[in-house]
Amino acid sequence: MEQTATKSDAQDLREKMELLKKDFADVAKTAKERAVENSRDWIKDHPFAAIGIAAGVGFLIGLVVGRKTA
Repeated sequence: MEQTATKSDAQDLREKMELLKKDFADVAKTAKERAVENSRDWIKDHPFAAIGIAAGVGFLIGLVVGRKTA
């Protein structure tokens, strides 16, 4: 009797974990979509700042790669 209760508890727990996994995936997808949309809006509002940031990041990556290969 004890093993049957344990097996059903384990099955219930697996089902709950699957539901939580699906919910988390939905939340992550929504967050990603919102982040992309907000980034696009910011870039449209501040094009020169976006270019400057991209150039700065590219420059820093170039420095790091250059030092590692030298």
